[in-house]
Amino acid sequence: MTRIDPYSASLREEQKAILNGLLGLIYDNYDTTRRIENTVNSIYRIVIALLVIVVLLVVGIILFVCILGCRKYQNER
Repeated sequence: MTRIDPYSASLREEQKAILNGLLGLIYDNYDTTRRIENTVNSIYRIVIALLVIVVLLVVGIILFVCILGCRKYQNER
């Protein structure tokens, strides 16, 4: 027959409280990490979009300059 020791019961409650606190801390850290990850992904998408826009603008400017140069060359002939 087992005896229920009141000290061990209070110790178990204290351990449960500590574990629940740790689990809460882990969950909060996980939640914060997910929010940071979502923010970083959003910034990454914005940077990629801006990079694509800049590349397209540079290609457009190069084509525009080439077309103007070709027209000037043809007009000089």
